[in-house]
Amino acid sequence: MNQAVLGLTLTYVALAALVLGIFLLTRLPVWLKFTFVLTVSGFYYLTYFSLQGMLGWPTQQELPDTFQLMASSITEPDEDEGIAGRIHIWATEFEDNKPAAEPRAYELPYDLDLHSALEAALKEQRRGNIQLGKKKEGKTTDDLARDLSKYGQKREEIEFFDLPDPEVPEK
Repeated sequence: MNQAVLGLTLTYVALAALVLGIFLLTRLPVWLKFTFVLTVSGFYYLTYFSLQGMLGWPTQQELPDTFQLMASSITEPDEDEGIAGRIHIWATEFEDNKPAAEPRAYELPYDLDLHSALEAALKEQRRGNIQLGKKKEGKTTDDLARDLSKYGQKREEIEFFDLPDPEVPEK
């Protein structure tokens, strides 16, 4: 358990003790005391679901515009099992033209074109070529009849390429 989760847990225990004190020691109306208890209980659940990104779960946020591909995991859709399919990408964002300190896990909906591009990028990565990814302007799914449930949504299009050779300054 990391320190942030432990700190928040202790904070909510203290808050619950405070609400219990208000509940027992004051002459507030019962409906107000009940509202306090429900509010504190609601914050427990809100915090739990808000902290999923801190606990190592992949984020649903957009990928950075330019990133270094570290790894990926692809779960293909299976209609018989009811699996929608997901693509997980571990990527390092660039800050001030340098890679960030730590990679981040991103979760994307399954897309066949992205699956193919990732397979090719990982093949190049196994050959020793560092792969960079760059988001391209995505097409809306109005033109695409693959999955009508995603009609009108923007598709994530990513182009992968080798890390360019460093430029040597002229003498």
